[in-house]
Amino acid sequence: MVQFLVQSNYLREVQRTFGGGGTLDFKELLFRTLSVAVPMFVVYVLWRYRLLILHVAGRWASRLLRSRKRRAVENYLVSRSVVIEVCLYTGGVVGRKLCDARISSVAGGKMHLQLLAANPTFTHLKHLRVICFTRPFAYSGKRINAFTTLVTHVRKSGVVLKGMSLLTPVRYRFILRRRHSRQRVAQEGAVRVKAWSGQKARTFWMFRPELQTVNNPARYDARTRLAVENISAGGMRLFVVNPGGGLPPLDTGGQLVLHFSIWNPKTRKYSFFTALGTIRSRFSGRGGAIGLGIQFMAEGEKVKGRYTWHTVRGEIPALAKFLAGIEE
Repeated sequence: MVQFLVQSNYLREVQRTFGGGGTLDFKELLFRTLSVAVPMFVVYVLWRYRLLILHVAGRWASRLLRSRKRRAVENYLVSRSVVIEVCLYTGGVVGRKLCDARISSVAGGKMHLQLLAANPTFTHLKHLRVICFTRPFAYSGKRINAFTTLVTHVRKSGVVLKGMSLLTPVRYRFILRRRHSRQRVAQEGAVRVKAWSGQKARTFWMFRPELQTVNNPARYDARTRLAVENISAGGMRLFVVNPGGGLPPLDTGGQLVLHFSIWNPKTRKYSFFTALGTIRSRFSGRGGAIGLGIQFMAEGEKVKGRYTWHTVRGEIPALAKFLAGIEE
């Protein structure tokens, strides 16, 4: 007790020496602390939930101005069981597809979805921005095929998406699905492709391709090969003809290493590109062929006999420049 009083007196003397007087005012200390902490907390909340706040404010204004149109479009989507494709939407760029779904009901400012097919995802989706695509339809003379909104509720089992709800959007509009125009490949051989499983991205050049196009398809009879339908700076659409055993993984969400060469009719030479592509869609083609829609995620560059990968956003710049030169 004596030691405590000695320390207390010493601290009081130090306080007086530096201009302090009296006892410590805890109310004043609490007020000063809150005057700093509360504004910082408010700024953090506004920044953390800025998308949600802006979305709710925009939706409130839209209700006042276009409430009848919004209700009519929402009733159409529910009553016609329209299938929507839900994708992540960041920085104006359409990201990976999350699911196909129907809007089962709209109530309380929320769209409740009935999931039809969902891709596994590790991403924490709540309050993330998404874009939803539908088949184009018309209302009051205007075409509609998409809307952007935020995820409000997610139910998952591990990485498997089990349920999802969205906030009703600010407005419904028409958005072009494709950012890049696709060049159709009319003649086999104009675009040659060799493909490996994405698991071999670090060493693929050391192995024979697991799939590839051929110069003369008539000579290959029923053997497995690739055929390219179209290509753009952001991706390509191709078919696995006569699929058999020994194929690399071709499930949606899987990746392929693609080394392709494109014929330039102006220079009469091939130009070569290497890309790491993600399979965004898989569908059936003629004669049992497997169709694949692929989005380019990274560009390969050969340095000292090895390949390094550079992540791309939306397109491969060198390929975009090359295709633009062909179109001119």
